[in-house]
Amino acid sequence: MGRIAYLSKRGNIWWFRRRHPAIVIPSPQNPQVSGLCVGLTGKAQAKGHLAISLQTSSSREARLLGTRLSDHFERAWAFFEAGAYRMTEQDDPLDTMALMLTEGFRKYITHYRASGMSGMAPGVRERAFARLDAELREALGIEPLPYADMLTRVEIKPGIKYIVLNDPDPNAPMTPEDEFHERMAAQAEAEDAATRGFAADAYSVAQAMDPADIRLIDPEDEDSVNRLETMADGFGRLLDQYLVSCEISGLDPKAEMPSAQQIAKNLHRAALRLGLPKQTPNRADEIPIKAKPALSNEPFTIFAEKYLALRCQGYTLRREDESPHAATGTNFERTSLRNWQSSVRVFSEIVGDLPLSEISKEEVIEFNTLIQRLPANFGKSSRDNRSARQVIEYTDDREPLEIAEIIEKLRAQGRPAAEIEDVVAAARTKRISATTIKRHQTALQSIFEHALAQQMITTNPFKGRLLTEAEVKRWKMSAARVERLGWGDSIYALLESEVFTNPLADIGEPLFWAPLIAMYAGLRLEEICQLRVRDFAKENGIIFVAVQNELGSQLVKSANSIRRVPLHKALIDIGLPKLVELRQQAGMSRLFPDMPRSKSKGTMSAIMSKRFGYYIRSRGIKDDGLDFHALRTEFLVRLTRAKVPDHVRKGLMGHEQTDVTHRNYFRAGETIEDMKEYVDRIDIDHRSITPPFGAYLSPERLPLRLVR
Repeated sequence: MGRIAYLSKRGNIWWFRRRHPAIVIPSPQNPQVSGLCVGLTGKAQAKGHLAISLQTSSSREARLLGTRLSDHFERAWAFFEAGAYRMTEQDDPLDTMALMLTEGFRKYITHYRASGMSGMAPGVRERAFARLDAELREALGIEPLPYADMLTRVEIKPGIKYIVLNDPDPNAPMTPEDEFHERMAAQAEAEDAATRGFAADAYSVAQAMDPADIRLIDPEDEDSVNRLETMADGFGRLLDQYLVSCEISGLDPKAEMPSAQQIAKNLHRAALRLGLPKQTPNRADEIPIKAKPALSNEPFTIFAEKYLALRCQGYTLRREDESPHAATGTNFERTSLRNWQSSVRVFSEIVGDLPLSEISKEEVIEFNTLIQRLPANFGKSSRDNRSARQVIEYTDDREPLEIAEIIEKLRAQGRPAAEIEDVVAAARTKRISATTIKRHQTALQSIFEHALAQQMITTNPFKGRLLTEAEVKRWKMSAARVERLGWGDSIYALLESEVFTNPLADIGEPLFWAPLIAMYAGLRLEEICQLRVRDFAKENGIIFVAVQNELGSQLVKSANSIRRVPLHKALIDIGLPKLVELRQQAGMSRLFPDMPRSKSKGTMSAIMSKRFGYYIRSRGIKDDGLDFHALRTEFLVRLTRAKVPDHVRKGLMGHEQTDVTHRNYFRAGETIEDMKEYVDRIDIDHRSITPPFGAYLSPERLPLRLVR
């Protein structure tokens, strides 16, 4: 959108700002001689600008308001200039302005008298105004004004009383003012009759009435058309919000607003006059109703299966006539499919695998209520075949009994109340998080939205029934949570465990190398597992590892993930470059060639993550917040405490640079020497680790398993 005249934005609010114009002010020495003729005119200009907040953030609304203000602004200053120009030395400025106001109002009355309204009989016109006044007062809840001498109440229909003007007494004598107004009205009527081609005695009110003259909206008046457009847009939004609110609340729109049907009829008539497709109504006075789509009896899980299959092919299903994108489908299958399948499973196990047509808001409300009580570890065990509803019901039945037993036992031991409270809180079953609930709801809403687009259902039952961001935040504040803070000193318990201190059966053991690369280089687990030999290189004598997708078979989280990280001196001391060299000599392309992929997720990190988790649990190292990803967190914590600049930390972590200047004007980045110095600030002591290559002199004697 281009620049809008006289409009500017302050924050999110539009303002109308226009400089006051200079006006011509004559100053004649001789009142009989025009100042313009003798060059004795001057100019005057008010100081500053007219600045008014339009109190809107909508550019469309601001444009309409700005147009109207500009029109009034120019009219007002033209009015003042005309008044100033007519003044002479003897004129008083206030008297001149008063005269101009009088002439302006006379022009207004002349315009009014020339309109179709003036052609109505006085009694009809007055009654119309009185009825309009009564209806407006009734709509606003304002009592009618009981002017006993002029108005009387008339019962039009039950429950509604209108006020109409009493006809004046025809026998009452006319005042001079009344006689003047009557002469003026007769003169205007005669002029109007002559204009319309009627003889004075043949002119009548009915003939004077021209329906074409009575127009609330003039199509040639841009200002009035803009006002109509704004009102129509606002009305459409209000009507849509009303229908959605009724749908969410389970109310009947027609019952709550009886005039809704008449509004719909009027809108339909307008649509037909605009040339929209016509439909044959059932009766002459009935609005044609669009035929309802045939509701689907297909089970929800079958439809969801088809939906997910399309997503895996590369369809996003957000628009019509979409072409699939294979890479998008592959990424969805790798990163999201399992979560979506979990959402489908949980929903069908809680409310049942119902036909699409039978799933309504009642089932969604039941799902939203029960899923809050689903244990957080649901679905983690392959041996537990119970449904989600069964697990919820079992947990709800058992937990109160177990809590009561714990309380009774602790009270018998004489424990204080505060300690009992903490033990009980720790013993409660951890339920599913608000973030996970929102993820399930969002996935299910998308599936039902596709069903709605296919006309298999009439409404999306999840619409308006998702957790809001405010609710998610509120739940998080009240839920028990353990933040991932890094390993801290617990890192040494890991480094002193057997895999790091005992000789390795396989020098290329990922369980040994992957944690070290994570804590000293900050790579993600998937980035480590898929490392190639070609990802290691040297520049200016400094060895670095590159996170990249050179052949298209490696997976990176985002464009910012592509980066180079110099090897920490500890990794060099332990012998990572030697492992790379051995892989090259063996003709292998991967650093961990026997790393398997997960069949369910299709990633290498899935199985490795489970191996690491089992290892630290079985060795008694596991604690809340300690997992493989926390090693990467520890890398960032150590960099931050070592005063490494923020943009360097973001670059090493593979995060987006939030500083626009740095992102756009420092693309060359830091030198490899500076990056090496920053990485070597990681101060994790590695002297307890037994180097795999420390006791061997030649590659032939290394216990390296070759994978062919």
